[in-house]
Amino acid sequence: MRVVDLFCGAGGLSLGLRRVGFNVVQAYDCWDQAVAVYRKNVGPHAWQVDLRNIFKMGPMLASMAPDLVVGGPPCQDFSPAGDRVEGERAEMTKCFAMLVCIAKPSWIVMENVPQASSSKSWSEARRMLFRAGYGLTEAKLNAAYYGVPQTRKRLFVVGRLGEQDGFLNSALASARTSEPMTIRSMLRSDDPDDQSLEEAEAFFTRPFYTGRGVRSLDEPAPAVIRTTREPPRPGYLASPHPDDPVPAAKAALLTQRQVARIQGFPSNWDWADATSRDIDQMIANAIPAPIAEAIGRVVLARELGASIPEIHGRFGSWLLRSKGFSKAAVRNAKSRVNRARRLLLGRTFSNGAVELAVLEATEAFAKLSTATRSDLRKALCLYREWQNEPKGRRVGAAKADAKCEAAAA
Repeated sequence: MRVVDLFCGAGGLSLGLRRVGFNVVQAYDCWDQAVAVYRKNVGPHAWQVDLRNIFKMGPMLASMAPDLVVGGPPCQDFSPAGDRVEGERAEMTKCFAMLVCIAKPSWIVMENVPQASSSKSWSEARRMLFRAGYGLTEAKLNAAYYGVPQTRKRLFVVGRLGEQDGFLNSALASARTSEPMTIRSMLRSDDPDDQSLEEAEAFFTRPFYTGRGVRSLDEPAPAVIRTTREPPRPGYLASPHPDDPVPAAKAALLTQRQVARIQGFPSNWDWADATSRDIDQMIANAIPAPIAEAIGRVVLARELGASIPEIHGRFGSWLLRSKGFSKAAVRNAKSRVNRARRLLLGRTFSNGAVELAVLEATEAFAKLSTATRSDLRKALCLYREWQNEPKGRRVGAAKADAKCEAAAA
C-alpha cells in the first residue's frame, strides 16, 4: 500500500508503517529541522512545504494516488499543556481533511491529543470526511498498551471509504496488550545509561502542574513532553508529590537518547545538526513508531480480508427480546453475520443495499445453496436493523434498511 505522510515530523509514524511493510512514497512537514532528520533516517522523499497551500498540495497528492494518507496535525491548540484556544494550528486539522478529500485514498489515519475530539476544528473536519464517503473509527488509545513504555493517550482516527463508522473498533481493541509496557522492559544490559537507571530503580520526569514527578522502573513513563528530562526544580524538591516512590533527588534523570527510545526511536537515530532543544521538541512531537506499527498491522489485516469486526454482545440480547429468537437461533444468526463478513473480506458498508449487492457479486457466495444465501442476507439485515435502532440514526438509514430487507426477501 502506497502511503503519504502529512505533518511527518522526525519520522516516527513513517518508521512504524514501514516496519509493517507499507510503502511510504512521500512525506511533508513545514519544519526544516524535522524534514532534515526524516531524510537522514527514513528516506529522501520528505519535503518542507506549507500544507495550508491546498491548491498546490491537493493536485500533487491526487496525482500520486496513495492508498493511505496519514498524519498528526499540530495539537498545541487542543493540548492541556497549551492555551486551549483554537487558532491557526487547529485549522491544520481541517487542512488534513481537505487534502484527504482531494486525494481520495482508500484509507486514512490521523493522530491528535484526546481533547481534539471535542473541538470545533475536528467537528468540521469530520463532516468533510463523512461527506466524502469515509467511515471513521475514532479511538482514544493508550500507547503503553501498544508497545510504548509511556502512558501517552492519543486520539487516533482511522477511516476507510464506504465503511460504517466504528468499523475498526474491535480490531484496535484486540491489538491491545493485557499489561502496559514498563520502562524496565525497555532497558538494555549493555547500555551504561540504562545500567545507571537500573541502579537508581526510579527516574524523574518533569510533571504537568501538580502531577507526580518520580516513577519506578516497573511502570510506564508519563507522556513525553519537551521538558521531560529536565531536573526537578527547587520548588518540587521542597514539596514533592506524596506518591513518589523515592525522593526526587535520588531518582535518575533520563538522557535524551533514553527519552527518544521511550518515544520509539532506535538508539542509532541520527538527529542531524539540530540543537538539543529542537531535538527534545521533535521527540515530544513524534508519534511513537510502535503504536504506528500496531495500527498499521490492524489496517493491513483488514485490507487483506484477514480480520472481521466482532459482533457486539447486545445484538444477541436484542434478538432474544425484540425478535423472539431462541438462544440457538441467536447463535446461528451471529455465525451467519460472521460468515457473511468473511465473504466480504471484513467490509462493513455504510449502505445496506450496497453491502448486499457486493455480497451477491462475491464468487464464493454464488456457490452457496439458495437457503444458505437467504440466511446470510437475513442475518446481515437483522444486524443492520439492530445497529440503526438507537436514536440519532444517519439520514437515509431507514431507506437503506428498506432496500436491504427487500433485497433479502
